[in-house]
Amino acid sequence: MRSNSGSIVKLDVNHMPDGKNYCSKFYVCFDALKKGWKEGCKKIIGLDGYFLKGICKGELLCAVGRDANNEIYPIAWVVVCVENKENWRWFLDLLIDDLGLNLGYGYSVISDQHKGLIEDVKELLPSAQYESIFWKAFKQQQR
Repeated sequence: MRSNSGSIVKLDVNHMPDGKNYCSKFYVCFDALKKGWKEGCKKIIGLDGYFLKGICKGELLCAVGRDANNEIYPIAWVVVCVENKENWRWFLDLLIDDLGLNLGYGYSVISDQHKGLIEDVKELLPSAQYESIFWKAFKQQQR
């Protein structure tokens, strides 16, 4: 936070009956990446999830853009236990607030076909152009 003030990091914690607390979600949006996306990237956001198979299990949900050279540009990410509607909504709520997307007018959102994500994007960004296609097709389209 000292070297990149304006960055947002949020934790969601589960309070267990035995008195222990466990992190259930972890969101990161660095201010430099946020500003870089707003100032130098196309108004496209790609959303996808990836399995974490190392020592820490779960899923990494990512928001990426396209820069002026048509390269993938990271915007924000979240680590969750499972990819579901509730976790996508939590991620999207924070992302929309951080990027100032409002209702999504003038933006395009591209994702895989995860049912919970499709519903959340249509509800939270009703003015955005939304395409539910596989990320691979998005890469091919940009060539």
